[in-house]
Amino acid sequence: MNTIEERISRLHADRLIDLHFDLPLILFLSRPRRNIIAPDFLPQFEAGDIGLLGVALYVADQYLGEQALRVALDQVALLKAELETTPRLVLCRTFVEIEQARREGRIAFLLTMEGAEPLGDDLNLLHIFHELGLRAISLTHARENAAASGGIFAASGSPATGLTSFGRELVRECERLGILIDLAHINPAGLEEICALTSKPLIVSHTNARRFYDIERNISDDQIRMIGARGGVIGINAILVSVQKEEATLDRYVDHIEHVAGLIGINGVAIGFDFCELLLGLLPAAEREKLEAKLTKPHYLPDLGNHAHARNLTRKLIERGFSDDQIEKILRGNWLRVLRQIL
Repeated sequence: MNTIEERISRLHADRLIDLHFDLPLILFLSRPRRNIIAPDFLPQFEAGDIGLLGVALYVADQYLGEQALRVALDQVALLKAELETTPRLVLCRTFVEIEQARREGRIAFLLTMEGAEPLGDDLNLLHIFHELGLRAISLTHARENAAASGGIFAASGSPATGLTSFGRELVRECERLGILIDLAHINPAGLEEICALTSKPLIVSHTNARRFYDIERNISDDQIRMIGARGGVIGINAILVSVQKEEATLDRYVDHIEHVAGLIGINGVAIGFDFCELLLGLLPAAEREKLEAKLTKPHYLPDLGNHAHARNLTRKLIERGFSDDQIEKILRGNWLRVLRQIL
């Protein structure tokens, strides 16, 4: 009989997919240092058997307005420079390229955007980012922009309006171009409007169930069902697992997975870790405190704090009684299905 460790190794053989990691922002905050990924992150990716990462462009509040486009482009440039020095990594634009990277044993990156601020209200800029490799976009973070409004980190109080006229144009054009529409951070009205405007599967790259963490930034049972009805996938976030620090555990993380699967089936849930402890540590203390006051103070999971810990999650899924087929879908199969459909 196989040991648990042998079973984990077998389940990880085809590698894992995490569709949300703020790597470009980490590179931007670490400038002018270069060659960061290979020494600082590649060992973690390898230890966790990571095969594909959604790497998100994000513009911090102090760079909003005219600087947003420049900062996002700087992040793309820094990422591409890192890839040139690390052949083990590759930026993919199509599902065919993802499959090729998987066959070659390389770690694939999928360029995403968290908040449409770099686009302003110019749809032409979406085409430029698409040429640069952008393949998924969430319209907002926890703020308003020219496209939409974000869900706040409270149980109620998000703007009651949905998308702007530009936001509706943006959503339609993303669907036409084959850019995944990510519902992470959108306010409830915006989520409903995006569902009404589109026909293809929608995703939430990183979120948690409001059943356990009741804030509008997270996703309600009705919203989970809406996404499941469209064949979409919801990635579970590792930093908003519980309001209470003592309940922010790996078991509670799996509770979120079980809750989503219980509502829409195992085909609708995946991982979107959003590991950001290092990222927040790069910020000046005053800026970090300001951000935590605006959002919330995250509670990190001791045994799921970076990609090197991914085997701990798989071990816990086994302990909780998930079958190999179910675990394979959570770790990669569900994301692969949607990526095959959209890209």
